[in-house]
Amino acid sequence: ELSFKSKPNVWAYFSVKSGGGIHEFSDSQFGHVFAFGESRALAIANMVLGLKEIQIRGEIRTNVDYTIDLLHASDYRENKI
Repeated sequence: ELSFKSKPNVWAYFSVKSGGGIHEFSDSQFGHVFAFGESRALAIANMVLGLKEIQIRGEIRTNVDYTIDLLHASDYRENKI
């Protein structure tokens, strides 16, 4: 089961069936989240807020926590990586 509520500056799409399973034609990237901000810092902040809104129940492993950690890294925030 997947829950995500888009916001004006954060939106996403997922290849999840209404019954909760991943669509059989999906690759390992069953979802994509996008964020916008007037600056890099605002876009990153919006992305972190959006990622924290994702709720997934079931046997699906994600890299959401890793991605949030990466977005908090100073090298990423300073556009060094």
